[in-house]
Amino acid sequence: MKFSPRIATVQVILLLAMAQHLPAVDMSDPTQVIHAYLRATYARDFVEAYRFIASDDRKVRDLNRYAQQRGSFNGFTLEVARKLSDSVQISVIKRTEKSNRAQIAIRYKVPDPKVLAPLLLNWDAFRLNSLLANERSRILDALEQRKRDSAIEMREGSENFELVKEGDEWRIFLNWAAGVKIPLRLDVSQASDLSVQLSKNEANVQPGDLFDIRLRIKNQSAKAVTVRIRHLVEPADIADYLDFVQCGFLLPVTIQPGKEQEYSGTYMLRGSIPDGVRQLSLSYDFRVLK
Repeated sequence: MKFSPRIATVQVILLLAMAQHLPAVDMSDPTQVIHAYLRATYARDFVEAYRFIASDDRKVRDLNRYAQQRGSFNGFTLEVARKLSDSVQISVIKRTEKSNRAQIAIRYKVPDPKVLAPLLLNWDAFRLNSLLANERSRILDALEQRKRDSAIEMREGSENFELVKEGDEWRIFLNWAAGVKIPLRLDVSQASDLSVQLSKNEANVQPGDLFDIRLRIKNQSAKAVTVRIRHLVEPADIADYLDFVQCGFLLPVTIQPGKEQEYSGTYMLRGSIPDGVRQLSLSYDFRVLK
């Protein structure tokens, strides 16, 4: 499908119109700002979430790019997610405020989307948005009943937020300008005959961007060496946000005795990577094949 900026812009305008019907937030209260931001991100209502983000961050990524990269819900899927977000709870653990900056640590409880998946067609947006009015009502009524019965299973966690005060309003500071740091590491302990050099020791990447890595491998032995190079991305729970676009060493490579070869790989950091991620690591593990 060909991408159309015009269509994307129209979609964002429509989402903005829908956002006008959301409850008012006291922007002078940083706790309310955090609560509203968490509710919006839980509902994948990233147009709404964007208004709680600091202006310095918004200079790095505009609304269209942010909403497109994160993959906002729309239609009935958004309505359901917003209804569930009413149950999001937060409590402040620690708060440090100085001048126009605040550091706030919170605990949160949110409806567990995995437990709710069977009721919500496994969160299949196409199927949800295609439901008839009576089918939608049944789902909304079921969610409301669970809420009245306190039967919505919750998932708990904690998170730290930095906020900046802009005039009389607090906003979430995500430091998008800093990008995401990706330290690069080599493990050649199982390939002692090889000398390996990286083109860089660290990449600093904006979500949605591509970056290249080159490996220069020299065989210091008197015989040909065939080696498999494994990629390890950590932490594991965010590994899927780093995609291999093109890689010249996914398959085993053979280096002749005394020879040096260079291989390159192109990667993309997904724009949907969670906002709080500041760093992940990419390691190359070399294993000689017998």
